[in-house]
Amino acid sequence: MNIDKNDYPALGFKFKVTSTNQLVGLDGPLSSIFFDPDESFFQSISGISADLNTSAITDAGSNNRQYHLPGTTTYSDLVLSRGLIKRESPMATWVNDLLTNDSFSYQVTLKTVNVFLMENNENNQEQIIMAWSFFNCYPKGLEIGAFNADKSEIAVERLKLTYTHFNQYFNN
Repeated sequence: MNIDKNDYPALGFKFKVTSTNQLVGLDGPLSSIFFDPDESFFQSISGISADLNTSAITDAGSNNRQYHLPGTTTYSDLVLSRGLIKRESPMATWVNDLLTNDSFSYQVTLKTVNVFLMENNENNQEQIIMAWSFFNCYPKGLEIGAFNADKSEIAVERLKLTYTHFNQYFNN
């Protein structure tokens, strides 16, 4: 029996995040996607989840039956964590422009955020094995981790993004 390496679960420690102002199309295989210059590296990503809300309907005259009808899909916030970088990045500028800059008016710039799960191929080159595109994203929260003089730890920033929906792509 031959076991293909694609039969094993994907490892979740090697990934890249990009953001664009336009939609990312998949006209070909995932390897044909070009990384945006706004590429950012993160320590962890969470919040890739979708839940279908349902409505319970009882059968008239039957007390022991209940039907669940599908409703809307809800999504968790996308949380990106990384070490606090010492320079300004395009993604940090986008977050700070909306959340922390003093202004009498502001404009919400929507972005498509792409998460690429990577793997090394036989030639030790990075290859995209799976991707997610999160549409109409905007920053919902920014958290800077605690500073502690007793510990020698990396300062961490956590970006919370909300989005309307996401798509998942596989590199077959």
